Amino acid sequence: MWGAIDLGGTKIEACLYDAQLQPVQRQRVATPQGAYAGLLDAIEQQCLWLQGCAGDAHLPIGMGIPGLIDRQTGLSTTANLSAMGQPLQADLSARLGRPIAVENDCKCFALSEAQGGAGAGQALVFGLILGTGVGGGLCRQGELMLHHLGISGEVGHVALPVHCTEQWRLPVLRCGCGRTGCYETYVSGPGMARLCQHLTGRALGAQDIAQGHARGDAQLQTVYRVWLWLLCELLHTMQLAIDPDCVVFGGGLSRIPGLPEQVAQAFPAHQLPGLRAPRFASAQFGDSSGVRGAAILAQRLQENYRAIPA
Repeated sequence: MWGAIDLGGTKIEACLYDAQLQPVQRQRVATPQGAYAGLLDAIEQQCLWLQGCAGDAHLPIGMGIPGLIDRQTGLSTTANLSAMGQPLQADLSARLGRPIAVENDCKCFALSEAQGGAGAGQALVFGLILGTGVGGGLCRQGELMLHHLGISGEVGHVALPVHCTEQWRLPVLRCGCGRTGCYETYVSGPGMARLCQHLTGRALGAQDIAQGHARGDAQLQTVYRVWLWLLCELLHTMQLAIDPDCVVFGGGLSRIPGLPEQVAQAFPAHQLPGLRAPRFASAQFGDSSGVRGAAILAQRLQENYRAIPA
């Protein structure tokens, strides 16, 4: 059996998987908002719960986090957690008395969808999260490509081209990463809301915008069309840089009905002439794909998991 933890800013989800990667038991607790020690306590308790459910004190456990672990220093970069600058992976491993596999949550999502998910059988799969933020992970032959710093796939922090901002007269906004003009400022869920405010003056969330678009609200159809246009521009950049066989969408915006088909229809107008588009798909495992990817990390941990070098 395999233990998996999805660490988020508001919840810590633990899930026990069987040998066929089928979920057996699941538990969620709130993420502590105080000191780092409290966060470690909460994660440790989830690990112990998993061990108890499995009846195995040495249960392999993998964890996805909304951030990165520096591979040289072991320190965490987690903007919305008290683990910023802390040796999270080493501290958890010390508490459990054995190694625990830790990886970025977008990378866990990509791994899950490349291993038996919507990207199964594809040579190069890019898992793209479209939610509160925008990010992803790249898998080759079903294995993560982590490169030098493990940041490949952070495409939300590529800068919007000038022609994008000029065409729609978009203000260049400061991103949560500290830079300005990132795709994430408009392609994320909050970004879609910013587009709506800019183009219509209406303060609506992404779900309301998508629903309004579907029922024929002319203003919201314009907002959605611009959002889709920007997403296709990002996908064009990804094709030039990565050239994936398949792009799998995850995150809250991936639940917009018909999104892969809409992207497939709109994308050819954005790519270089004569090129074939990648296959576009929604996540097969939905919101559970990230934690499933963490279970695959646990498998790899037991198998002396090593990412394919770039």
